[in-house]
Amino acid sequence: MEGTTGIVRRVDELGRVVIPKEMRRTLRIKEGEEMEVCVYNNSQIVLKKYSAIKALKDFEQEYADAIFQVTGNNTLICDNDNIVACAADKNLYLSKQISPALEKLLQSRKSVYLYGTDVISVTGEKESGKDMAVAPILFKGDIIGGVVLISQKGAGECGRAIAEVAAEFLSKQF
Repeated sequence: MEGTTGIVRRVDELGRVVIPKEMRRTLRIKEGEEMEVCVYNNSQIVLKKYSAIKALKDFEQEYADAIFQVTGNNTLICDNDNIVACAADKNLYLSKQISPALEKLLQSRKSVYLYGTDVISVTGEKESGKDMAVAPILFKGDIIGGVVLISQKGAGECGRAIAEVAAEFLSKQF
């Protein structure tokens, strides 16, 4: 059977099943993270990492496109794992896993403006940009994703403010 790992777990008296540590580490599942429980073919239970950002149903893509049209800056929206919307350079970014450096910036819970040698890789691959702004999307005190603006011409602190406003607006959609 495809996807079989050979690990068997018992259901306890409260209906809980423990996800093995190795699987949680591989899938980047953190303590307290929400999981979506799905039933397929009336015989399979599937757990999926829940992404509130993906639940916006394409609104995040339209929003990224609108910011790009106004600012000219590539606008990326990510959840805690992947880029879920991208206004330009879709082949380079869309659906790619975010880099540990971006994850660390989001975990700082502050919006930042980076330029020159401080600019980080968003996906861990070779990317270019003169500067970038990053703002975490917070919902009920939890980080659920982020907004990244990448500029080729230099957006300055204004780019950080735009990313911050975008992140705040997206947090109000939940």
